[in-house]
Amino acid sequence: MSGHGSNAPESRPVLVGEAPERDVVTVVVSHAVRPQDESAFLDWQNRMSEAERNAPGNVGSELLRPVPGVQEDWVAVTRFAGEPELEAWLGSEARRRLLDDGERFRDFRLQRVGPSFGSWFAPDAGPEAGPASWKTALSVLVGLYPTVVLLTLALSALWPAAPLWASLLVGNVLSVSVLTWVVMPVVTRALRFWLEPARETRQPRTDVLGTVASLVFLACAAAVFWVLTT
Repeated sequence: MSGHGSNAPESRPVLVGEAPERDVVTVVVSHAVRPQDESAFLDWQNRMSEAERNAPGNVGSELLRPVPGVQEDWVAVTRFAGEPELEAWLGSEARRRLLDDGERFRDFRLQRVGPSFGSWFAPDAGPEAGPASWKTALSVLVGLYPTVVLLTLALSALWPAAPLWASLLVGNVLSVSVLTWVVMPVVTRALRFWLEPARETRQPRTDVLGTVASLVFLACAAAVFWVLTT
């Protein structure tokens, strides 16, 4: 990131590898993994994460473990500095080889969130002011889980005979659109006290309150969807 003179106006902080005036793009990948395959999955996912970190334009990634009754899948969240960098990684030979190596884990759901997704969490007062990666990931899960479930239920009811490839395409388009322009702005406003706490309120209690609120919401959403689907 280039420096600014003392009289230059402040601009939005630029992440390492990110060109000015570009938004971070994020990919959320959900894997349904059988308990007996978890060890092999973690080994494969560690190699995938290492390759992602070495890819040009990668600005961070994390892996979220399943939470019984809330989130049954493993969720990998990866961010790139822009669309060209993301496309280069998705089409790279390194990723193709890893997907071939992890053939049994190729039954996954990939959601693109952005590019405006990155700007929802962009820090306003310097890189250190941005939310921690785990907070960003949990916030995405708060918005993503009910959005995907509701859209899946709606599509199943409105288009019961849809082929899998078509329902996934329509579901992805709708979920990314709804998440980007409707859900995530609401989530980030509701959790702003936790994502970007004021300096005088930054304390462990704030982290605990925001985390508990997010997990309680997910648990309640899971309970409601369980009632609706059983």
